[in-house]
Amino acid sequence: MPFLAGAVVVLAVLCLLNLLLTFGVIRKRRAQAAETSDRVVVGLIVPSGSTVPSFTAVTTTGERITRDGLGETMLGFFTPDCRACKERLPRFVEQARATAALTGRSVLAVVHGTPEEAREQVAALPAVAHVVVEEGDGPLGEAFDITGHPVFGLLTADGTLAATTFDPARLPAPARAAF
Repeated sequence: MPFLAGAVVVLAVLCLLNLLLTFGVIRKRRAQAAETSDRVVVGLIVPSGSTVPSFTAVTTTGERITRDGLGETMLGFFTPDCRACKERLPRFVEQARATAALTGRSVLAVVHGTPEEAREQVAALPAVAHVVVEEGDGPLGEAFDITGHPVFGLLTADGTLAATTFDPARLPAPARAAF
């Protein structure tokens, strides 16, 4: 009987050690995934450092926008049937408010889908962003070569895509506007 009790104790200690090691490996993998996923958003948008082709689009308020007319802009691309888009939309709105308050930088949100499908996302955005709804590959989807959602970025005044990410909170922090 003492042999059986000893075996159970040794087995319990080994199981606990295995559990601790497993948690450590999972934690390390998550850290690596977060680090590499935001380095480059491969294939979903034109690469950082690329010049975005000229485009013209009309916002939900009827305003006509062009690449050259936007200046420095925070970008967000969404689609109505995307769970990740719904999860990241509040973070985008929060980041957009902070960006506009600190820098006056414009914010552009593009929702790919029909106006009916996009109604929920569009309702959350007009207070903080210019909103464009595109069915299929519209002018912004083509200019930025969007192939997946959600994706976020920063467009410089000269039309260069300065940064891209899957999470709007990971965009470079805006600098305070000079007054």
